Amino acid sequence: MFTRLLIALLSVALLGNASSAFAASEAELQERFKDRFPQLQSLKQQGKVGETAAGFVEAVKPEFADEVSAVVAPENSDRRELYAMLAKRNNTTPEAVAARNAARNFANAKRGEWLKNAEGKWYQKE
Repeated sequence: MFTRLLIALLSVALLGNASSAFAASEAELQERFKDRFPQLQSLKQQGKVGETAAGFVEAVKPEFADEVSAVVAPENSDRRELYAMLAKRNNTTPEAVAARNAARNFANAKRGEWLKNAEGKWYQKE
């Protein structure tokens, strides 16, 4: 699920003429997302991490924050970087890219995974 999303996002970013430095940065991001994906999925399945309407991941409960920070912090940092790249490429804002990503993540979330709506309320996908 996330892999398909990442491929779709990177495909959009690669449309047009990207500089080699831009492509190398995207390749590095792709590799980091891929390496982190199993840990992130495990935390989601454990109910400790969820997707937010802002396009990022967060600890579902404050007591999980320290435990999940080693995955959540770099994931969100890389997402910010990717959103900025895609926004520049597509003449939009990082927030617009993040919102589209969040919508896809919400649609592709598995039953029981935690999602945080725009009002800041956590709920489990049915």
